[in-house]
Amino acid sequence: MHRKTLTRQQLKTIVRASIHPGIGIARLGNSPGEYVISPDTITPQWVSAGSRHDASGAIKRQAARFRIYGYNLENEVVGELTLDDAEIEWRAHVVNRKAQWFEFEKAMDIEDAAHTQLRLRNADRVGAERDALVIDAGARTVSGRAVSGPAHEFAGGTFLGMPVALGELRTDESGRLLVLGGHGQGGSPTGMPIFDPDVSNHFANATGWFDDTSDGPVWAAVKINGVVIPVESAWVVVAQPDFSPNTVGWRTLYDLLTDTYLASGWLTPPERPSFSRDVLPIFQRLSGLQWVNKGFATLFGQGAPFDFNNPLLLAKLSRADETFSHLRQAVFNAFRGASNAVHEPRTWPWLYGDTFGAEQESAHDHLAPSPYRSQLLKRWVKGEFHADWTPDHKPPAHLDDVNLADQPAMLDQAALHFCLADAFHPGIELSWPMRHISLYRAPFRIKGLPEDQPLPDFGPVLDQTLALAVDGPLYAQPPGGLSRWMALPWQVDAVGCRSGYDADYDPYLPTFWPAGVPDQVLSEADYHASTDMTLPREQRVVAFNRRVYWGRKLRGSFIDQATQLVGDMARVGVIEARPGVENDPDLPAIMMVESVSGGQSPVAPLAPDLRRGAKLSLSDIERAGWESQEQCDEFRRIVRRENI
Repeated sequence: MHRKTLTRQQLKTIVRASIHPGIGIARLGNSPGEYVISPDTITPQWVSAGSRHDASGAIKRQAARFRIYGYNLENEVVGELTLDDAEIEWRAHVVNRKAQWFEFEKAMDIEDAAHTQLRLRNADRVGAERDALVIDAGARTVSGRAVSGPAHEFAGGTFLGMPVALGELRTDESGRLLVLGGHGQGGSPTGMPIFDPDVSNHFANATGWFDDTSDGPVWAAVKINGVVIPVESAWVVVAQPDFSPNTVGWRTLYDLLTDTYLASGWLTPPERPSFSRDVLPIFQRLSGLQWVNKGFATLFGQGAPFDFNNPLLLAKLSRADETFSHLRQAVFNAFRGASNAVHEPRTWPWLYGDTFGAEQESAHDHLAPSPYRSQLLKRWVKGEFHADWTPDHKPPAHLDDVNLADQPAMLDQAALHFCLADAFHPGIELSWPMRHISLYRAPFRIKGLPEDQPLPDFGPVLDQTLALAVDGPLYAQPPGGLSRWMALPWQVDAVGCRSGYDADYDPYLPTFWPAGVPDQVLSEADYHASTDMTLPREQRVVAFNRRVYWGRKLRGSFIDQATQLVGDMARVGVIEARPGVENDPDLPAIMMVESVSGGQSPVAPLAPDLRRGAKLSLSDIERAGWESQEQCDEFRRIVRRENI
């Protein structure tokens, strides 16, 4: 199915237009020339082996693609507007304000932050020196078919006088906008360390450092037959790479935003939940995490007791009658309650919450379903849902397969579906401000600061009252207003926030964001062993269930590992799809396998190679991926700010 040029009559009915997705996500990559395009649906084709590296082994950038849809007086979608139908000129403005913003310590909207006061990053720089901390090359425009070049690059911005490029604008063959971010540039022009253990709250707040993440508004000027059509603007975020692009987090950024809109009355919940649309993802995402965390693989993976991809189990859970009502109750009881009144790591999901790292233990150290998702589960337990699951359902892999009326909403969802919500510590793509309705002018539309309006000055210290104040930093956003809350540089969060901090409890659980920053993965060697039909089946099953620590090529102290990742983001692997084994209860037909730079495996896995008969007994610390107890203690001290 291919897009058809709109007729003259259709074009006459268009009174307004809107850019979709409302919030687009681009991602960094260190490949100098190659890139991929962000997903257009929530069920795209698998990212296959080797597709995210170029021939040199560098990681490709991900471009955010924006489309324009025309609407009639009845607010119905008439069609997508391209250069076949209209004159289109795009404009965008991305900025990095991290080094000029306040330090990250914790989410400022939680109870634990009531007495927290955040200092400015690089507080000793004032006046013109402070302005020099912002990387801003100004807005850029582009129009036409398949256009690119220096005129459309976000070049010319500097950090403390050092040139820093933040990406570029391009168009595709139909004139749609492509926004590409930076190449993973980061560092300190003055030679400051990425982490100083002697400086309070230096984690995620590297003095004198920059990275090349960014965000900002996207506009379009549209004329149809010479008539100007008003266009609703969008926003683009340039985030870190997605190291497991086929894995969906247990709570996505899209989930978080829809929860926010539902709580504010901007969206209306369905009268009767759908099992397939509303309930099933809560379960299946637990099973999806089998590819990035050994603990999740043990209980929710292929052949495990709660493999939520198993059609036999789903056939029971999807029934709304009394036959398997107690099974529904048992599964419901395994989840943490929305009120989350008890500090309990054993309940589902096994993920850290916003307060992990706080001075004292909190019930919110672990993630809980939102009130809305919890209500969905309660209605499911009672049998109050549409039993609409079928084992042969195939969702659309391409936007062309989606009904025209649903395409704008699909684009809005797809952009955020592969982004992660909490724990906001501070997060992967974006942080805690995203759950505040004041940030938006409409669903999936960031409230932008007018270009002619000066940036507000919030002073030298940000406390909870100021952070949440009317017309404060959670209201109209300047370019760079969303990414400024994130870790500086992003690599420290990717290195520091992982699983296995309490190996005495469990070497793999709980964890942070394994869907974006994996913990334990299926190595290429174990993949080949598990699919080698010349080997005994038992040996293949053993190989499949073995996992190796994803970050094992990063060695040494926290400073060492973070510095190594800054130097080369391709030092760690990307988890991609490969053919598995058909019709085997313990070996899936599609396997998510670590692909590494240049096809070369990282350093030898810490786990013993059972195929060679090794008998090495690993401690819980080693199984978790730590080089030593001392290394684990160091990381825990940094992330949790503990004295161990």
